[in-house]
Amino acid sequence: MDDRDKDLTGLFVRDLDTIPLPARGAWRRVSGRETIVTRTSRYLFTATAIAAVLVLALVVGLQLRDRNTPAANPSASPTPSASGAAVIVPSPTSGPSGSASPTASPSPAPSGGIYNDDFGFFVTDNFDRAHARTESSNAPIGDFSMRGFAVSPDGTRLAYWTQGPTEAAGAPQELRVVVISNPSSPALIVSSGLSDKERGGGIVWSNDGRGLAYAIQTGSPTTGSTVRILDLVSGGAARVVLTLTEPGRLYVPVAWDRSVNLIAAGVTGDGGFMTRYVTVRVNPTNELNEQRSDVAGRVTMGSVRASTDAKLVVGVDIDTGFSYWPMADYAAKVTPAETKYGLTGALWRPGTHEIGFIGPSKQFWLCNADRNTPLGCGSTAFSGVADGAVVRLFRVDGSAVLLHVIPPGSSNLVQTYTLVRLGSDPKATTGDRVTFTELGGLNASVRLR
Repeated sequence: MDDRDKDLTGLFVRDLDTIPLPARGAWRRVSGRETIVTRTSRYLFTATAIAAVLVLALVVGLQLRDRNTPAANPSASPTPSASGAAVIVPSPTSGPSGSASPTASPSPAPSGGIYNDDFGFFVTDNFDRAHARTESSNAPIGDFSMRGFAVSPDGTRLAYWTQGPTEAAGAPQELRVVVISNPSSPALIVSSGLSDKERGGGIVWSNDGRGLAYAIQTGSPTTGSTVRILDLVSGGAARVVLTLTEPGRLYVPVAWDRSVNLIAAGVTGDGGFMTRYVTVRVNPTNELNEQRSDVAGRVTMGSVRASTDAKLVVGVDIDTGFSYWPMADYAAKVTPAETKYGLTGALWRPGTHEIGFIGPSKQFWLCNADRNTPLGCGSTAFSGVADGAVVRLFRVDGSAVLLHVIPPGSSNLVQTYTLVRLGSDPKATTGDRVTFTELGGLNASVRLR
């Protein structure tokens, strides 16, 4: 694979610890046991990178946000009961049916600036540590040691795998849920952790925010993979709904629409491309009805995302661009006229069926999947996008978009982002924006109050 393919794939792989990549280490560190030499080299590299970041931080210090807010420090986990810890689920932002409304109106930003500290970012500091912060301040909220995470549809809760006590493959892990604004009391979901032959995989929330679908991988290298669903309200046992026994292949959950009891997942392997799209429906008789579709081309597994209401799914092929399809029917895939522009990111705007992407003439576009025509689905939201920008994330209520600016030749030791305010209608969007730097990666928007 040439360098162009590696760079493009890197834009879309979101759950790196759940996707096995080539052993030559061209894209990422392979999960599993490490030799002493490998581990020592990696630690030396990390220490060197941290030193470089600290030096650069002195240069950009005047540009960084105030860091004076005290950080929250999670306490030790509560002792789980034999049946697992009870989970209190706050009422999610939803429509009358419990699923997120695709026509939700964005919350207005506070007067006097683009930042809205009702919201914040989830920041990954390195391979296995992360924290949250408000939009305007870099002061950390919580300190998480983890291996993979997912933010609830309303942005208030975090589901994550704890990091095992060692870096050995299959180190015991637990799946936890925590209220992001108050991370001191995490609730255990898988109370006894995983066995020494299992690893936690991808996680997605159900569209009503009341359940989790997650993957468990077995063996190192992977010899088996399952997808399980867990109802957070009933507190019952998790149920296995998909099983895969193809060595080197694993499941990555995509969505769970609880209104119709439908779960979707992708199958991936070396290279991180989706080779199969699978849905399973839990019938009224409690039986499972599974359907599989082979996926042509090179759709990166990390780019495959569901809309907030879990009705539509988008994915990006690194050769041709983005397409979308009904969650229940991959064969009904739509490739819009603007497909090729999705190579700079194609993400669902929360609460809508609009896909955000960077289109021609350095403009940010929104593709309305409900109004696709032969001429396309997109309309311009704002202009003046910087060279090297990619779509990173939307504010969790859809009222702003965050662009990650990667100038040509950049070392990326200090990340540059632009937060742009959006209107409810693209024609009403003024494109007001603020550009800032960050020493970590901004990987999700969260709601803090």
